[in-house]
Amino acid sequence: MIITTASNDQYAQHLGVMLTSLLENTKNIELIKIFVIDGDISTTNKTKLNNVVGRFTKEITFLTPNNEIFSKLPMNSTIDHITKETYFRVGLSKLLDKNIKKVLYLDCDLIVKEDISELWNTNIKKYVLAAVDESCLFYSHNKERLKKTLGLPKDSPYFNAGVMLLNIEKWRETKTSNRIVNYLQTHPKLKYMDQDALNAVLHKEWLPLDYKWNYTTYHWDALPLVQPAIIHFSGRYKPWNSTIRYKDEYFKYLKSSKWNASEEL
Repeated sequence: MIITTASNDQYAQHLGVMLTSLLENTKNIELIKIFVIDGDISTTNKTKLNNVVGRFTKEITFLTPNNEIFSKLPMNSTIDHITKETYFRVGLSKLLDKNIKKVLYLDCDLIVKEDISELWNTNIKKYVLAAVDESCLFYSHNKERLKKTLGLPKDSPYFNAGVMLLNIEKWRETKTSNRIVNYLQTHPKLKYMDQDALNAVLHKEWLPLDYKWNYTTYHWDALPLVQPAIIHFSGRYKPWNSTIRYKDEYFKYLKSSKWNASEEL
């Protein structure tokens, strides 16, 4: 199982928490390989991250993104918690070995509650990716934005890009990275930046997953009966900056990660 994510120094601790939850709840962790796209994470925090996963006899491979490409992409989002690191997943296929055909991409601001083997084994041979639909939560003006701004068909689903099972082989074959970069350059005022571009470019090429695999902040009230396998703190309010639901889950895994004492491990 190839696990990929991206982080900067500000999110390094949260990445440590996410990885702890992942490794504690996955049975066959010997099958897991972890790749982190490096948004200038400090040497100290890289050591702490490797200490966190080292408790599970794992190590992290840090990938260096091509910042020249991403510097040319728009940073006009009105969402202040979105940073340039969100673009890194777009170039993931070019950073990984050509022999890697499938990866699971996870954002840093989430907690894994169940074994991800079931998710990993999802058949996506016919699709570029699999993800969780969020459009069921949208009001009419948001759906109108998808139609007018992104050019999506009426009532088209829209996925959250924080959890994506990627068919990297098909991604490469269909030149998806180039398609998304071209879309971003010709649509410089996207609210959700690469997530909007991913949905616009791939709206006929993705497989919807069960809501439990990316139970975002926006799902919590709308779909209260879901038993989440992955809790995603996808909004502005996070467990480390506010009092929100599932805050205790974050701090449980923060304590378990031994992040604040990891230099001594």
